Amino acid sequence: RHAQGVIYPGLGGTAGDGQDSQSRSLGRENFGQQGGFEVVERCGLVGAARRVADEALQLLLAPNTPAGQRDLLLMPDQMMLQIHESIGHPLELDRILGDERNYAGTSFVKASDFGHLQYGSKLLNVTFDPTLHEELASYSFDDDGTPASKQFLIRDGLLVRPLGGALSQLRSGLDGVANSRACGWNRAPIDRMANLNIEPGEQTLAQLIAGIEHGILMRTNRSWSIDDARNKFQFGCEWGQLIENGELKGVVKNPNYRGISADFWRNLSAVGGRSTFQVLGTPNCGKGEPNQVVRVGHASPACVFRQVDVFGGDA
Repeated sequence: RHAQGVIYPGLGGTAGDGQDSQSRSLGRENFGQQGGFEVVERCGLVGAARRVADEALQLLLAPNTPAGQRDLLLMPDQMMLQIHESIGHPLELDRILGDERNYAGTSFVKASDFGHLQYGSKLLNVTFDPTLHEELASYSFDDDGTPASKQFLIRDGLLVRPLGGALSQLRSGLDGVANSRACGWNRAPIDRMANLNIEPGEQTLAQLIAGIEHGILMRTNRSWSIDDARNKFQFGCEWGQLIENGELKGVVKNPNYRGISADFWRNLSAVGGRSTFQVLGTPNCGKGEPNQVVRVGHASPACVFRQVDVFGGDA
């Protein structure tokens, strides 16, 4: 494999009127990929500045997001955080075994849940996949020397395999993956996310929207909070757009949503196809004590969740 760099392209703008300010961004750290300048083109930044500025102005003039139960269409740049916080960290096997509780927290998942817990709906298929060459954490071997290959962690919604390297596998008796990773030569490798992806379905974005009677589209994370067991969460996005009777309607600002991890994934009702699929990643996943920061890749299609609690900035 040819050597390649790691690129984190991004642009953004903020609009203000003296009473309020709204920001709109594209990229930043969550658009990381391995490669060269082609990453900028793949992420859609070329020629996007005018649209991003216009969207910031639209948000400034938009009404606040209404509160209530709605179907939720999450775009890949928000799905990335949802995967990271409510699937990735809960499935790290050392955390499940109790190693992380004094710093990063524990997990609502138990070792006995593997092979038994219905983590999501039958549409949910999650893979550990270090084979996508452009994704941030693609590699051939982990830092324990274990060969890395694509493995299903969740198949048809059923929890089947943890994110656990060789040592955690030995301690637990569970089959894991090659995800024992260190941030440097002077740090011991621990169980870490690498490339953690949701496998695409078959629907186009237009079909996903058409299937929603009363919902909201959200994209681009702006705030997040989740408890120590990675169970109860609340996330906020930059961009919201109402969906009524299968059609996109007006823009709304300060869109937020909340839920409980496994319940949320069990409400997954539609998964976008390859045309909605995007490879993303972050350089700053922190874990361990002292803190170890590594880069992590996430890829996802757009996804629809039934009856989610959404609210605006004043709720």
